[in-house]
Amino acid sequence: MRSLAIGLMVVYHIAYDVHLLAPQVAVDPFNGAWRALQVTCASTFLALVGTSYWIADQRGRSRGLSGVALWRRHARRGREVLAAALLVSLATLLALGTDGAVRFGILHLIAITVLVVLPLTVWLGAWNGVLGAGAVAVGLVLFETGGDVPAGALLLGFDPGDPPGVDWYPLLPWIGASLAGVAIGAVLYPDGERGAWLRRLVRVPRGTVVAGAPGRHSLPIYLVHQPVLIGLTGMTLSPTDTEYEWP
Repeated sequence: MRSLAIGLMVVYHIAYDVHLLAPQVAVDPFNGAWRALQVTCASTFLALVGTSYWIADQRGRSRGLSGVALWRRHARRGREVLAAALLVSLATLLALGTDGAVRFGILHLIAITVLVVLPLTVWLGAWNGVLGAGAVAVGLVLFETGGDVPAGALLLGFDPGDPPGVDWYPLLPWIGASLAGVAIGAVLYPDGERGAWLRRLVRVPRGTVVAGAPGRHSLPIYLVHQPVLIGLTGMTLSPTDTEYEWP
């Protein structure tokens, strides 16, 4: 599933880069089917964060870990993602300036989710699904009714009026996908292992190891794929106007 999400991400970013570097090509990555693809891709990634967290948490508890020791086990990965998020912010600040820099992108969201949010909610198990649905509902309402608000409130999902940089994923509503992922994990992987009915349904097909390889290296792929795609797009297409304007 993570490999599938990576594939969707690459396809979407190809469209995004064409829009950015070759506006003469009629591609609108912010609306219609392209927007639906972006939401599907991001939601899948974030849900998998929740499911993976649940599995790791339950397996850690089965080994006798709890409290701070268990949090430290999760925090190791969270710190890696946070470092990558800060690197993305710095790189986009240098490349795009303050208006386009990534201030709170999907990596920032994942880091906060792993380090702060899920440690507080994982004990709810499948009830995280209800919490996640509430987060999505509240986030969508805030986005529609919030209007112009101070920059510090953007993480709560308010519509800021002007685009708050590229790759903006506020806690509300997007944290709802990870909470739903925890609920999925609780149902499919009780105690961190495949449940009885999942074991009956799942048959590991040939080629699974190869197909799953990108998903086991999702973070480095995320960091390097855009520079590669931008370079290929720039060499392939001849833009008539490369100045980017917010839609």
